[in-house]
Amino acid sequence: MRFNRITMLCFTFIMMVILSACGTNSASTSDKENKEDSAKTHIYKSDKGDIELPANPKRVVVADQDYVGEVLTLGITPVGASGWIFETPYYKDQLKGVESVGDKTSISIEKVAGLKPDVILTYNEEYYEQLSKIAPTVLLPFGKYDYRERLTKIGEILNKKEEAKKALAAFDEKVKTKKNELFQKIDKNEKVALVELSDKQVYLFGKNYGRGGEIIYNEFGLHAPAKVEEAAFKTGWAEISLETLPEYLGEADHIFLGVRGASVGANNEEARKKEIMSLKVWKDLPAVKAGNVHIYDVQTLYFQDIMALDNQIDFVSESLTENSK
Repeated sequence: MRFNRITMLCFTFIMMVILSACGTNSASTSDKENKEDSAKTHIYKSDKGDIELPANPKRVVVADQDYVGEVLTLGITPVGASGWIFETPYYKDQLKGVESVGDKTSISIEKVAGLKPDVILTYNEEYYEQLSKIAPTVLLPFGKYDYRERLTKIGEILNKKEEAKKALAAFDEKVKTKKNELFQKIDKNEKVALVELSDKQVYLFGKNYGRGGEIIYNEFGLHAPAKVEEAAFKTGWAEISLETLPEYLGEADHIFLGVRGASVGANNEEARKKEIMSLKVWKDLPAVKAGNVHIYDVQTLYFQDIMALDNQIDFVSESLTENSK
């Protein structure tokens, strides 16, 4: 009996030594891999010259809200972001716990520094030098790249090229499906106009300034009335007066209408919308008479990344076909 106890004690001791050694080796291997991973870098050729970036960044700060969607699409949750993206429906849930580092027009350098990022993305020349002192900062000029090129670029920056390719392929497949469904219900020659109201102004939007233009004009291939294309497509937008609504929108089969809360004030959006829609010059428009006015939330249709567009394509498709059901 005593012999058995001694044998069991020896066996237990030996197993503890073995398991301890395995644990030590495992920890050592993990530590070694982490050190090697953090030591790996790659060079990105930016507008500001070559930048050495970590191969697999863990703490990304998106200093300008317009690039948040790309980072999320690539499977990375930033540690910090700016703007009113935190209230945008398709970003909201994915940004829980993410630190706000600024609003639409300003960035808190102190907050960015406190997050200890290993990569910072921005398009803001004003803050570039300050941000560069905190961590490697890539400046991607806003408007230089379309949404496909921008996702590809950010995929290169964050070493997520394959993820970018897969996201674009999935988006293209969805566009193809939705486009086929759309033209089974509406004529591809129907004209669509994008209109937005502020406190005193009326704006038209083209194909590269958000508001669904990328989907409607670039992906679906629909057209705006000729006067709208002439006024807004080259610059992205145009301001018009109420008196000229028939001139610009008289040929529109559909009108997408938004109200800018930022300039109007959120409490006054409904009042501004009702004010315009009560005018005879508005009521007499063919699209209005046909019931083809589609109200949109500016914040929801503002962004132009693949994640935003993937959500917008559903809204646009449903809006254009709601009277054909």
